[in-house]
Amino acid sequence: MVPGRMFDDLAAGGGGAPAGRFLTSVARGRHMMLLRAVAEEPSSEAVRTAFMQLARIHSAAPGPVDQVVRHPAVGAWALSVVLSQGARPEAMAAVAAAAAVRAGLPLETAIPVKGGMAVLPSLGRALLGGPADEGMCTVRVASSGTTLTFEGTTVTVPPDPSADTGRWQGLRTVSAGQGRARFCLAIDDLDPYRFPSSAALASRLGEVDRARWQAMLPQAWALLWRCHRAVAQELQTMVSVLTPLTPLGGWPTSGTSRTTFGCVALAPPADATALALALAHEVQHIKLTGLLYLVDLVEPDSGDRFYAPWRHDLRPAAGLLHGVYAHLGVTGFWHRQRMVDQDDVSHAQFVRWRQATAQAAQSLLEGSVLTPLGYRFVEGVLGAVGQFGGEPVPARANEMAYRAAERHRRCYGLHTGEAPFR
Repeated sequence: MVPGRMFDDLAAGGGGAPAGRFLTSVARGRHMMLLRAVAEEPSSEAVRTAFMQLARIHSAAPGPVDQVVRHPAVGAWALSVVLSQGARPEAMAAVAAAAAVRAGLPLETAIPVKGGMAVLPSLGRALLGGPADEGMCTVRVASSGTTLTFEGTTVTVPPDPSADTGRWQGLRTVSAGQGRARFCLAIDDLDPYRFPSSAALASRLGEVDRARWQAMLPQAWALLWRCHRAVAQELQTMVSVLTPLTPLGGWPTSGTSRTTFGCVALAPPADATALALALAHEVQHIKLTGLLYLVDLVEPDSGDRFYAPWRHDLRPAAGLLHGVYAHLGVTGFWHRQRMVDQDDVSHAQFVRWRQATAQAAQSLLEGSVLTPLGYRFVEGVLGAVGQFGGEPVPARANEMAYRAAERHRRCYGLHTGEAPFR
């Protein structure tokens, strides 16, 4: 269970590094339970053998193995197997092989090849054939190096697996800061389970695009570390993967998924402040996802739908709760950022999202959709928003916020043909 004080800190939009570490450990435990469930499925002996190999490697080198187990795509793959959604349970051997590579321990096993590619989760993929090639390839992890062999083709994993060498494509990284302020993200643009499939999911980034992310992240991170320290510490403890999105009309420019805890999906932002804001927004979703692994905050869907002041469609209670919590983070971001920018736009953003968050949270409280813990949580959200209520704001910023809210309500009405009563 969640410690009571931590639950209330989370409800108020915070939690910091302690909550981040706690929720990350919860997600890691969930991944382990899913892996065990895959191993216990009535599948092949090879899957159970691979799980036992993973367990033995973990006994010898728990840290490196946890890096693989916590990798967002590993949890998404395991869940897909358990839910019988078409994932191959034989990929358990790929998890064990990736763990062996990270731990520097010997292993020989066979992992799936699909579309001519074999994936070692959290590390990268080997290009072993053409789009029609499928089967199993042999992976050998030894002190002399790691090789993957399929139908006469052998690919060697470089000493630094994040590097690209010929037929090996590594998960590259972007980083910012140093020492206790360091923040590093793996760019997962390879794993088929890196994020729920959508038209906006980007394919392999070119080096120029990766360099753009590397150029922008330090600027955004410096802003977060200097002015939004608690948010930065939550990101450090919970977020390890960036999955690139392609900007498409009508698709969000950032996102998270309950199946890939620790991953933030992002389209290239306009500037460093926009990136910092997107990270502050998405870390709220990640915190709530981790909390919902442990507790129920919303009753089973009753069919009730609610107006969300940030969308053009009515939302179920669970979706509105996620939006409320994310926009509590957005409100907090602009509460601090307006003191940095000292302009009407930032003040207006603060007022706009303060009002929208309070309005949507109140809708949840007035419905019959929350569990007792859910009421406590949303009351905590409202309490946090209420603390912002007396903050002085320039008159022009108030007017800008009011007009933005009214524009949204009019657009919502044009889009749906109905008034946003809830």
